[in-house]
Amino acid sequence: MSGRVLDWLYGVMASPVEALRAVAEEKPVWWAFAVVVGAVTLLSFGMLSQANLDALPGVTFEDLLGSVLIVAVVASTVGYFIGVGILHLAALLFGGEGSFAGLVSAMGFAQFPALLLLPLMVLARVGGPVVAGLSTVASIGVVVWVAALSVISLREAHGMSTRAAIGTCVFSIVIPVAALVGLALLVVVIAGIIGAGSSIAL
Repeated sequence: MSGRVLDWLYGVMASPVEALRAVAEEKPVWWAFAVVVGAVTLLSFGMLSQANLDALPGVTFEDLLGSVLIVAVVASTVGYFIGVGILHLAALLFGGEGSFAGLVSAMGFAQFPALLLLPLMVLARVGGPVVAGLSTVASIGVVVWVAALSVISLREAHGMSTRAAIGTCVFSIVIPVAALVGLALLVVVIAGIIGAGSSIAL
């Protein structure tokens, strides 16, 4: 199985459509989970190593490493499964026919190129302004690449068209954001009503 995992990881970089289709069919959920956690752990370590701790006197890199990594891994894991769950439900609404396990697996492997952000972070820190600028542009390119792989993952896992997959991704992002904005507005309105009622009582 490990040999096939390496083939899939290489395929994500070289021939993503075939690789992500195979992953969605085989459903290696735990390997996909390992890819996500590994990427988050390494990227969190990279960001911490680049952080300026002078603003936090008495705090060492080792002090932050354990707690930050635990929070990052837990938060990313929970957020990943919730995000993929919302995407899966949205895909079903748009006519998708795949399984949650297949989508979780494909989306997990689609995050593998994000590891390229690690050396780019280092180059941006140690290089001059030109190198830092080029690293930033390359980082944006990696983010776009991963986003495109996510669309391919959804398309292959749910047997959708590219247009439907893009629409589903946009829909799954807009709905939670709209819900959060609506919740925030509701809290503000309720707080205003309570405040007005308190003023009248006084």
